[in-house]
Amino acid sequence: MKKLTMYRYYLCAFILLLASYSCKQDESDVGGVTDKLPENVHLSEYSSSSITVAWNRVEGGTSYTVQLLGSKDSESPIDAYTTTSKDFYRFSGLEEIRGYYVRVRANVDYATGDWVYITNGSQPARIMPKYGFVDEDFEEPEPEPSKELYPNFPEGWEEHQGGRKSSHGGEGPTGRQSDVFPSGEWLMPNMYTNSAAAIVNKNGTWALMMNTNVATYLEMDFDLELGASKFSFYYGTATQTNANDVDVVNVPIHVKVEYSQDGGDTWNPLGDDLIVTTTEIQYFQEYELNIEGPVRFRIGKSNSRARLMVDDIAVYVNQ
Repeated sequence: MKKLTMYRYYLCAFILLLASYSCKQDESDVGGVTDKLPENVHLSEYSSSSITVAWNRVEGGTSYTVQLLGSKDSESPIDAYTTTSKDFYRFSGLEEIRGYYVRVRANVDYATGDWVYITNGSQPARIMPKYGFVDEDFEEPEPEPSKELYPNFPEGWEEHQGGRKSSHGGEGPTGRQSDVFPSGEWLMPNMYTNSAAAIVNKNGTWALMMNTNVATYLEMDFDLELGASKFSFYYGTATQTNANDVDVVNVPIHVKVEYSQDGGDTWNPLGDDLIVTTTEIQYFQEYELNIEGPVRFRIGKSNSRARLMVDDIAVYVNQ
């Protein structure tokens, strides 16, 4: 019985030794060399936490080994993988602003070939998950100071005291074609704020809705004294089902965005017209600006049959 136990002990030890030897064979270059090289080794895609390498398989290659390195001269990979069937591999869980290098080699059974790197030009590429290819001396730039939103913006028409302008042609609380909100008084000819459930492209409960078959402007009747570094808003058709709005596919809404620095006497476009061509999308537009001094904005609609919805207008100071 004692001899049988010793025999089992030696047999287990021998099996463990063989397994260890087999693993080392897989991890080291013990089977000679091959001239086979993977072709078209390239960066397939990247995200803030991953790098995906892809390559073309070469005739005769039986497997491919992929390595992730912390420097282009390193021989100690951060991560490695060998595949017999894939022609790509994704390294994930990476630091977004660390530089990495990736290389691939072809294997023919236990024979290994030379490493082929993802390159940028003729040199091994330094890849930073947040930015993709970067120079050897690249460092992430300091973040720009956050831009301060004007008080009472974004204006989403939610807060109101007293009676609202209640129809396209109605008067607001100051007896004009306007309405007053925390941000200020807005000129609103042929438009009013609406909370109907059918207005699905809005944010929150209320949105501003412009009339059908008219050209009109939603316009600030006040100046913002500290200029503007950014201007943005949401827009789209008022509904997805109303016959007027559905016609946007035939006659799109042209949306004009303009600013004035002389109290509304003259207006300057912020860019080309925006075009609304479907009821399905809630559009968003943002302008990076450098306007100094008092400024006001307006958003206009063409005489399309479809009704324009505008919501959450945001303006940022320029200091």
